[in-house]
Amino acid sequence: MPDSPLSTRQLKRWLGEAGFDYYLCEHCHGLHLTHIQSLEGVVESRLFREDWGLIVSTEFQVRPTAILPLSGELGSFNSRYPILKLFLDIVDDAMPQLVAGATVLTGEGLTQAQFTLFVTSVQDMLFQLSAELNQADFLLTDMADSPPEGQQVH
Repeated sequence: MPDSPLSTRQLKRWLGEAGFDYYLCEHCHGLHLTHIQSLEGVVESRLFREDWGLIVSTEFQVRPTAILPLSGELGSFNSRYPILKLFLDIVDDAMPQLVAGATVLTGEGLTQAQFTLFVTSVQDMLFQLSAELNQADFLLTDMADSPPEGQQVH
């Protein structure tokens, strides 16, 4: 029987039972996925609960000189990683980022097995994408990838 609606408490329990490390920061309502955040070039990776479903959002920091070649490859990346939706986020006062998002609808409920499959599949695709982005030298990789000081990892 699906659990609906999903609570943050339920998501925390399922993440823990599936062996995913996470922390809840005080600045957003997302559950930060520490294993994904440990990848070179990843700024943040978070799981958000919305009324309609779940979102995993991961931001990779892009080298400014890689914007044009990466833009040319986005269609190819999106076709190779069908679970993910990829787009460039470029603002004047910040470093450019490649945002990778994945969603699952939960209006009819979601079982623990479905949740685990979703998070595992997204994580696997993000690991493959990260390797490919690093091999192409698209990412800034000298960023600190640990949880902010004072944040507890579960």
